[in-house]
Amino acid sequence: MELVHGNQLSYEDVGLTHRGSGIAFKHLFLGPENTPGNYLLSISRQQVFHSPIHRHNFDQFRFAYRGDVSISPDVILREGELCYHPEGVYYGPQNDTEGERNVLILQFGGTSGQGYLSFAQMKEGHDDLKKHGHFEGGKFYSAAGGEPVDGYEAIWRHTSGRSLSYPEPRYHSIIVSKPKNYQWVRSEGINADVKTMGVFTERETRADLIRVKANAPAKLAGQDAVQLLFVLTGKGKANEDAVETESAIRLLPSIGVELSSDSELILVRFVLPTLH
Repeated sequence: MELVHGNQLSYEDVGLTHRGSGIAFKHLFLGPENTPGNYLLSISRQQVFHSPIHRHNFDQFRFAYRGDVSISPDVILREGELCYHPEGVYYGPQNDTEGERNVLILQFGGTSGQGYLSFAQMKEGHDDLKKHGHFEGGKFYSAAGGEPVDGYEAIWRHTSGRSLSYPEPRYHSIIVSKPKNYQWVRSEGINADVKTMGVFTERETRADLIRVKANAPAKLAGQDAVQLLFVLTGKGKANEDAVETESAIRLLPSIGVELSSDSELILVRFVLPTLH
């Protein structure tokens, strides 16, 4: 088990402007670079944020941790809601202009196996591209002219040295889950209450909420996949380590954890796809 406390971290501007300048991050967990299963779990602080209609060659979850988040003109992710962005599926344009919002973001290599560029890799490509043009409104404009290109796509092409081939989408559109409308379902197997927000693709990527009741330890077994957990409310323990709001836990394959609390603990859990 690995543990990090998000409330002890500071937001950092990672220097990427391909989606606007008003965004900073607390990186919680990073996956292994240059692998199909690379991932990033982070809390973002969004102020001014613009993004054109676009799609990705990786999968993504957005959880509206504090405040509402723009996904497209007709989709606003309300606080406490989860959005699944399947690889190959278009969404946007996004336009957040006023106030501040915090978003729990998980980006990870999808079932197509194309992997996921780390922020370090993106930053290197981003800075190099700025020598040959500029980013504006979520797109890259080359100094040599021509049509602008989606900012991420331009970075991916530059970094990988080849054109980005988007996977055929497995879903028609993004999927928004509204957990407040779910009922808690008792899971005797782990001794906790669960709201399953979705199980996606043939690789069974999973997102759920777990509620650990007072003085009733829950035992999460290890799986043949990485599990990432984030404490939404409450205080307690993960094994013998203290956890509280914004604590994040990483369980590598076959590793489990016991969660306990004197009051109540609510966490969001992601189970990543197993890619070989």
